[in-house]
Amino acid sequence: MGILIQYIATYAPWIYFVCGVIALYQLYRTWLVRAERRQAVFSLEREKAVRDMGSIFSTALLLLLAMGITYFTSTTLVKALEPLGQEANVPPGFPGVAEQLIPTPITTPLTPVAAATTDVILSPSQTPLLQTTVEEPTTEPTPDTTPSLVSPTATPAPIVQSPVCPDQRAVILRPGMNETVRGNISVVGTADHANFQFYKIEYAPVGSNSFVYLAGDRNPVVNGFLADINTSTLGNGAWTLQLTVVDQTGNWPDPCQVNILVEN
Repeated sequence: MGILIQYIATYAPWIYFVCGVIALYQLYRTWLVRAERRQAVFSLEREKAVRDMGSIFSTALLLLLAMGITYFTSTTLVKALEPLGQEANVPPGFPGVAEQLIPTPITTPLTPVAAATTDVILSPSQTPLLQTTVEEPTTEPTPDTTPSLVSPTATPAPIVQSPVCPDQRAVILRPGMNETVRGNISVVGTADHANFQFYKIEYAPVGSNSFVYLAGDRNPVVNGFLADINTSTLGNGAWTLQLTVVDQTGNWPDPCQVNILVEN
């Protein structure tokens, strides 16, 4: 039911257009039937004209009913069902934006000790028979086994905050502006308000204002998980994600928008 309401709200302008074309055609038929009725000589011709007028009247009622249902659905039902459409499954704890790197302890390599050699020189009265090589005792340095912290060489990619978030109560931290994404992505940010009621995430093609409901929740979030999105439902191309925080009075601060490029 919710999908049908979303479709009606999305294609409401086309429904109005089709109903308008049919209404113009019925006006043209009305003019023809009235002309035939004035020129009718036999009773059968008059009865046919009366039946045609009844058909035109019935069609006009159906058109009014269709346009009324479309207007009510696109202006009232879609807003009433938005917070109940798709509720994000918020995990009990968000692991954080970037993982800390564990410093790797290293051991200072042992420096090889060169063996010192000493030649034993005999007195002149003694016949030099042999030169003995004596290894002097040396004290080897105790290896330093204290682990030292090494600064990580790889720095986690910083989170790019969208520059078009005018209100800090509605902020999208991830994905970043113009970031290329694919598959399942997590939307991270802040959705908070003093009189918080619910938040919603919508999507639309870049440059369009026809936003469609995508996800939402009734619990406020501060620098945490907002929604899990499967980009295959959006399709490849450039899209705009919009975060709106609604308060208890039905009002909301300026929403936050971020553009992404989907390449599945």
